[in-house]
Amino acid sequence: MWEYAAASFRLVAGLKPPLEALAARLRLTVERSWEDLGAVDVAMFRIQRVDFALSRLEGGVEPSTFVWVSRSEPDADAALEILLGALGIGLDALTFRGDMETGFERFDGSSR
Repeated sequence: MWEYAAASFRLVAGLKPPLEALAARLRLTVERSWEDLGAVDVAMFRIQRVDFALSRLEGGVEPSTFVWVSRSEPDADAALEILLGALGIGLDALTFRGDMETGFERFDGSSR
């Protein structure tokens, strides 16, 4: 499913908590899929009319759970706030934030 849906999402952030814990908090099912870099675990869902996906690349260098938002969502920051509120976590749970156009900022102050 992720192979088909991935083109509809854009990466906006990384979260410190593991995918399994976040999925359990939202009562989501995690599915195994594949992408160019290998196996990926993904949970896709909707909150307040915003489509999200959480993913974790198996064996990935970055331990973060990746946060994806629908490309049709105009305000990624507002969407991220909705997600963090639903999860009951704050900005301190982020490892990075940004997008492909503006770049990603790590929360240790460096950029990617």
